[in-house]
Amino acid sequence: MFRTMLPRVEHARIMAAVEVLREASDGAKEATVQTRGVRLALHVLRGHCSKVWLTQFWDAAGNDYAIGRSQGCNAALNGIERQLRERGIHVAG
Repeated sequence: MFRTMLPRVEHARIMAAVEVLREASDGAKEATVQTRGVRLALHVLRGHCSKVWLTQFWDAAGNDYAIGRSQGCNAALNGIERQLRERGIHVAG
């Protein structure tokens, strides 16, 4: 695995976006989490992860069923974090 040398500001943006998605994933147990903040976080991650994972997170965030919403957000978040790590972008958890 290699580490991608991103500008410090870009790495901070990615980390902030991941943190927003983590908080949304935790909150998905209680209510839908298709918010502007989640949409912006997913937008920041475009170009760093597959569109498939980003779309899956967004779709799961709007699921009407708590269990499906929570599991879908968690699975998509795991996929997003894995792809970032594979690209050498350290995502502390």
